Amino acid sequence: MEEQRYGFGKNWAEFIEKNFSEERINVAKERLLNFLKLPDLKGRSFLDIGCGSGIHSLAAYQSGAERVVGFDYDYDSVQTSEKLRDFVGNPQNWEVSQGSVLDPIFVGGLKPVDIVYSWGVLHHTGAMWKAIENAVSTMKDDGIFFIALYTSDVYIDPPPQYWLEIKQRYNGAGMFRKKLMEWKYASRIVLGELRNRRNPLTYILGYQQSRGMSFWTDIKDWLGGWPMEFADISETKAFCSDRLGLELLHINAGEANTEYLFRKKGAKNYWDDISLNHKKELLVGPYIHQKGFAWIVQLKQHEASSDNKDNPRRSKLMLFENGVPLGFAHAPHSHIQAHGRSRYSHWGDSLIFSTTDNSDPNSNGRTYSICSDMM
Repeated sequence: MEEQRYGFGKNWAEFIEKNFSEERINVAKERLLNFLKLPDLKGRSFLDIGCGSGIHSLAAYQSGAERVVGFDYDYDSVQTSEKLRDFVGNPQNWEVSQGSVLDPIFVGGLKPVDIVYSWGVLHHTGAMWKAIENAVSTMKDDGIFFIALYTSDVYIDPPPQYWLEIKQRYNGAGMFRKKLMEWKYASRIVLGELRNRRNPLTYILGYQQSRGMSFWTDIKDWLGGWPMEFADISETKAFCSDRLGLELLHINAGEANTEYLFRKKGAKNYWDDISLNHKKELLVGPYIHQKGFAWIVQLKQHEASSDNKDNPRRSKLMLFENGVPLGFAHAPHSHIQAHGRSRYSHWGDSLIFSTTDNSDPNSNGRTYSICSDMM
């Protein structure tokens, strides 16, 4: 497996060389702060595990972080991050180093921070669960743990195993074959946009709104990303809760990577104020069974902010089960019915949803609540 390890660093170096701009930095800052529900990072320390291009370390620095530390296993990524640090005057409160999250000596030498951040990285280490465990050890007792992991729940047709085989095939291919695979994957996206009656050029040109990234860079990253592991949402939540003693605060699912925000159980931090300012509304059954794993409850009072055909991702509503956010919003109704497992859709005057284990919400003994502006 080691000989097929993808050179993420070379891909990120090319990305910065061709695509770096203030606009991309601003997008990265906005996405980072929006998920953290913070106006800035003033007074907070930030650890970027698998810093890659350095764009998110830079976003944290420009968001006012008191101290930024980034490290990466890949030497080319370290050099690219250092290039961005030099771009802003080589500030003393931004450190970049080479190291592995799987190295207990290296990780043990890191000073605990307020925000541990690792986006789309830990599933590429070859030992994802150990990487998550080691990463958590770098968080202060009242800190925040922000990770994003590839989610098996999203990959239905084709399934995760198909993509694992594609990744190994890509890494074993020559340059010409790799280009063919990249164009084939890009055409898959274009056809998907056309089938949904959307302009694929709009999607490609607007791709940088996704964390400041680049369409072609992410295609290479996706096809080449090896080693690679998938984790379903329930598996990740259970591991972090039962094994690591973490509490899930926020989640954003439905795309390739699911974003998770955790803190240690019993900890107190700024999220307590977030919870006070985002009141939950208890749902009252009975819930009407639609089909398969889908259940419906009326939400006429929130119809003005719901998804519809013209704006299928407008709703900011978050669904909670026993106070824990589900986050798998905007799901196709057919997927809710066929697969369930926390998928839901705030559509028109209704909430169409499924439970975490596909049980009957009328009889499973759990409470369900919503927050209309949490996403």
